[in-house]
Amino acid sequence: MTPRMTWAGERVRGIRALLRRDLIVRFGRENIGFSWVIVEPMILTVGVMVMWLLIKPPYDHGIAVVALVLTGYMPITLFRHITNAHVNILRQSASLFYHRRVSVIDVIAARVLTELAGTSIALVVVYFVLLIFKQIEPIEDMRLVIWAWLMMAYLSVGVALCFAALTELSEVAERFVQTFQYILLPISGTFYLVDWLPTEAQEIIWYMPMVHCFEMFRAGFFGSRMPTYFSPAYTVSFATLLILLGGLSVRRAREQLLIA
Repeated sequence: MTPRMTWAGERVRGIRALLRRDLIVRFGRENIGFSWVIVEPMILTVGVMVMWLLIKPPYDHGIAVVALVLTGYMPITLFRHITNAHVNILRQSASLFYHRRVSVIDVIAARVLTELAGTSIALVVVYFVLLIFKQIEPIEDMRLVIWAWLMMAYLSVGVALCFAALTELSEVAERFVQTFQYILLPISGTFYLVDWLPTEAQEIIWYMPMVHCFEMFRAGFFGSRMPTYFSPAYTVSFATLLILLGGLSVRRAREQLLIA
């Protein structure tokens, strides 16, 4: 076995162990545990759907309100879960970094995989339940949906790394995380399509990387029934820059943590 294969095997085993530890620490052994990672976004999404059905007509711009909420609220839930999970993650995992085989990458990867798996399962369950009860149409392009979902996760990791570093370097930063997420809601594309906006607003909102994730996600869901505009290259490039910046900042924050 080559050293590279040995290193990869150690990383996989380490991340697997951290996954188990993370689930036990966060959810305990006796409660519903990991199921809550799945159930929580399902409850919130269904709650928003019911609220929108009570205050809005069944269709908005030719799209079923249920489908609009599903394609908006689930991706934003993925973003919020991944980013929230990294607030103060270095401080919470400080004791682990004294083990030679545990790296920051391992800890972050375990947390991302937990949130990604839970929210993804929630999406699949809600989608098939709605499909069975004929509340939504079948997905037209599954490939686009999957790529958009993973692109949102990739962008979320970039923001999460920045949150991880900022909340370690500054205690004040933690107080602005929720505010930042709420500010994103009206400009992220969560509850609208770019085509619905005035031309001037479309030109501005195009620079928002999250909008491309939502547009691509909905392109997969609705296909030719609704015009969508997105550039995966733009969002991936933006997310990659965030990951590089966040990674360097996390490294600096970790060094500060160990020195302290």
